[in-house]
Amino acid sequence: MNKIKNIFTIFIGLFIAVSAQAKNQNILDEVLVNKISTKIRTVKSNNVSKKPILLIALHGDAPFNNPSYQYGFVKKVVNKSNNLIAIGMLRPGYTDGRNRTSDGIKGDAIGDNYDKTRVKQIAEAILELKRYYKPSKLILAGHSGGAAITANLIALYPDLVDHAYLVSCPWNVNSWRKDMYKLTKKSIFNGELNTLSPIDLIASISKNTKISIIIGRNDVVSKAYLSKEYKSALEKVGIDVSLKIVKGEHNIFLNNEVIYSIRKIINIYNNTIPSEK
Repeated sequence: MNKIKNIFTIFIGLFIAVSAQAKNQNILDEVLVNKISTKIRTVKSNNVSKKPILLIALHGDAPFNNPSYQYGFVKKVVNKSNNLIAIGMLRPGYTDGRNRTSDGIKGDAIGDNYDKTRVKQIAEAILELKRYYKPSKLILAGHSGGAAITANLIALYPDLVDHAYLVSCPWNVNSWRKDMYKLTKKSIFNGELNTLSPIDLIASISKNTKISIIIGRNDVVSKAYLSKEYKSALEKVGIDVSLKIVKGEHNIFLNNEVIYSIRKIINIYNNTIPSEK
């Protein structure tokens, strides 16, 4: 009888261990909140303490391809970084290069998919990751439309993110749409949209949130004036913001200068973490 009991105990222990391992493996590839799945890909630096930096990256609107470059971004940042857990996140409704799809509706990639529903899904996924990893600092990096979502998110969910790292962002959606109409002559960009626009939400951003803006010197998609207007508006309400202009056009998320810049931020945060006892 005792032998059977011992076997049963071992079986239960193994089941619990396997279940826990499966859960840990799952959190590396997917965040599930209220049965809504948001796909991710996780990479970690060699040295990760109990107080890691958590970096989450969002891709742009990617109207013509299945975006996976957010995964390349976090992989490049992790290289030569310490104490970092870095996660590329697939926005709602998008399918990545591995044929995985996040729940939600993609939209038409014309400034229409930065709304409260999509921002909420991303914010809840980030909150779940924050609860799981318990980071000392959380950095949310977004490129293009992903930067617009990031800017909306830090306003709608103050203090969720410590540092917003925003690259090639269309801050004023309807002004950006006018620019895109002139650039492409496509009717889908003609007229204003009733959608969330980062320029309109500045008053709701926490003073505790730092913002780094990066733009390409030759960007004709998200023009420099949009970032300069946003920075000026942030400064007027006392937000800690910086603006850096780098070589390149719109798709600069993987540029070495951009990667170096965010590594520098991570290094600064690591140096401010109290020593573990």
